[in-house]
Amino acid sequence: MAFLKIEQETLISFNAGEDTAELYTADPVMIRKMDKLVSENPEQFKGEVHSRYQGKVYAMNYILPKRFISIRTKDIVRNTTEKQRERAREQLIKYHALRHAEFN
Repeated sequence: MAFLKIEQETLISFNAGEDTAELYTADPVMIRKMDKLVSENPEQFKGEVHSRYQGKVYAMNYILPKRFISIRTKDIVRNTTEKQRERAREQLIKYHALRHAEFN
């Protein structure tokens, strides 16, 4: 049985008195992302099973530093140098040339 999208929620909670935040999620995509962070950074991220359904993990709790939580009001602006932009342009031209060659 698959769970409805509306049931696959993610909740983040923290308070002013502690340096850590708790993230609860029942979203399989978020669980995979968080599990990757836990495996790559075990000193900063901790994960534990919150609940199971038919033997499979359904929801997880994670503890992480509160400073990792951010709320953005705008898209991230990337500061790139002219050299980086030129290299990206060249790579894009090569990519399109290869793609064009595949279809001809």
